Amino acid sequence: MSMLAPFFLAGALAVAAPILFHLIRQQPKGAVPFSSVMFLREVPPKLTRRSRLDQWPLLLLRALALLLLAAAFARPFLRGAADQLNNTPVRRIAILIDRSASMQREDLWAQAIQKAEAVLTDLSAQDQFAVFVFDTQTDRIWETSQAATSDERQSALALQALTELQPTWRATDLGAALREAADWAQWPTEPRTPGEDDSEPVSRNQPPGPANIVLISDLQDGSKIDALQQNTWPEQVSLDIRRVVPNAKGNATAIVMNDQTLDNLQTSTVADSDRKLPVRVVNSKLASQFDLTLQWKDASDKQTIQIEADATQIVRLAPPADTATSIVLSGDDSPFDNTVHWVAPEKRSYRLLHVGTPQDDPRESLFYYLERVPLDNATRSVSIESVETAQLPSDLDPRECPLVVVGDVANTDAFTNAIQTYTEAGGRVLFVMDASDDASDVLACIETITNDKSLSAKEASVEDYAMWSRVDFSSPLFASMADPQFNDFSKIQFWKHRDVSGLEEADWNILATFDSGAPALAQSGNVWLLTTGWQPSSSQLALSTKFIPLMAQLFAGNERAASYVAGHVVGTPLPWPPVEGAELVRSDGESSPYEKSSDANFIDRPGVHQLKLPNEDPITFASNLAESESQTDAMDEDTLERLGIGLGEAATTEKLTQATLQLRDRELESNQRLWQWLLLAAIGMLVIETLWGGRYAKRIA
Repeated sequence: MSMLAPFFLAGALAVAAPILFHLIRQQPKGAVPFSSVMFLREVPPKLTRRSRLDQWPLLLLRALALLLLAAAFARPFLRGAADQLNNTPVRRIAILIDRSASMQREDLWAQAIQKAEAVLTDLSAQDQFAVFVFDTQTDRIWETSQAATSDERQSALALQALTELQPTWRATDLGAALREAADWAQWPTEPRTPGEDDSEPVSRNQPPGPANIVLISDLQDGSKIDALQQNTWPEQVSLDIRRVVPNAKGNATAIVMNDQTLDNLQTSTVADSDRKLPVRVVNSKLASQFDLTLQWKDASDKQTIQIEADATQIVRLAPPADTATSIVLSGDDSPFDNTVHWVAPEKRSYRLLHVGTPQDDPRESLFYYLERVPLDNATRSVSIESVETAQLPSDLDPRECPLVVVGDVANTDAFTNAIQTYTEAGGRVLFVMDASDDASDVLACIETITNDKSLSAKEASVEDYAMWSRVDFSSPLFASMADPQFNDFSKIQFWKHRDVSGLEEADWNILATFDSGAPALAQSGNVWLLTTGWQPSSSQLALSTKFIPLMAQLFAGNERAASYVAGHVVGTPLPWPPVEGAELVRSDGESSPYEKSSDANFIDRPGVHQLKLPNEDPITFASNLAESESQTDAMDEDTLERLGIGLGEAATTEKLTQATLQLRDRELESNQRLWQWLLLAAIGMLVIETLWGGRYAKRIA
């Protein structure tokens, strides 16, 4: 027999009370003093055998009633043979380990391995678990299968797989990792086909137990958690956070400012003393070091910076030596992110060619507004030229001239062949229908280039003005204007345009239409067709804020990516498309092909790397850490709790076993209810004791 509340058995000590009461002899009451005996010495009565205990049956009834009451409050129950088995619920645990760049600090990765080992060694043979590691992406490195749940080596093998890994230099996408781990941690609710790892949630007779995620991370403030706002967190999954903590809490970082200030570095009109690289130095809230130095690597000149905690300061560095490719920040608590790699931008020269006849009024020509579009930046210099149709070169190189704008068309084989050869080589051509009498010539040229014979055009009937009613913002051409504050085209009025039919049948991609439904801008391969002009006599397009980004994107969409990539972050795609025969050379000298997008994962660390393209000069570029990885201040756990995540410590095997036994004992005791019988017996003893005591009192009287 077992007791649910055995401490109530201490109440059995009350059995001593009846015994004491039986041993106490009551003194006679109402004694009358006599003068004749006042001088005699009082002698207490001598105890006899009969005066020690009286009425044994009455004493036993009272003692037994107290014992039965104590046993009833202890809530006893009986265990059968089947109840002796250990039916501890099977746990489902996802171990989620951070291996982002911030885990490169001090011994954080060693701490993470130790904490993971503590979780793995506590697992029982029946528990189901998976080990995830994450940075910008989440990888499942181990998972127990249903067929192997009895293998006691599962935990050891998972730990071995984990110790073979090292933290990466990528950023932290905590939200996506938690979402994937939560999806795995939930017990399957629908039956699945036999043979799947999760086809049955438990084995033998073990019931499904708690579902937990054990997150092992420094939980730094720069972690991305956007994915947690997309779906509701599953209620049955709780999150157990086990932090790894560095000795140095603060951190400072240097970030090269890659904005318009860099243009000054390449502008010849800027004085030599002003050609300095702006670097933003940020000190964290918990920083304890305030005197920092900034210098080019291996350079003797240093700049001393005094910066308070939670402060930002802009420092301008003098131009580096030809061999310098990195900036070093020293004097910091955490030096893991104190080297910033940088490659000086190399300007390339490009042309934008306009084909058209000069107008008497320059303001009514397409070229007048086109040549005023600012296309120069830190990595390119663009000259905008205009030629007549007869002067169009036959050997245009798309790498040197990414875009040709055709306003007038010559109905000659030489002109058409030159345009066709240019587009086949990868060049972009924008045909602009700015006059109705040129529409037929434009369509004839387009039909020859695209082999589409179903196009026809006529002058559209516009009563007052027309507007663009539909714009495809999923197109790269309009993607930069997709934000609600930029996507309003309704204020641009068009006085006249051409109604071109047959574009839908010819599989053209129509990117913008007028309010009448007529196509306004369409694309077929490298050929673009604008059915109106942008000069004031045709529309307000050239005078609107949409004209510059529209032309800039048309030009940049075919521009060869610049050799300077100031903003490339480790773990993000490269800005150059993969090419057959291309090769990536990492800063450590290792090389790998770059023939598909996934090959960019080879650039897995900060440094200065090279991309070798067939028949072209190598491209040198710098890769750095994501800025968010330098935000190492600890994130408040309330941030996750406010997103609906249930926080709680994952129960150990011992605690879960004890809790299961207690729950089972309560269920047995509740079903058996032995305490009721004991209580009835105690009441029966008290009734008998009352009757017996009354009878005894009458007999004495």
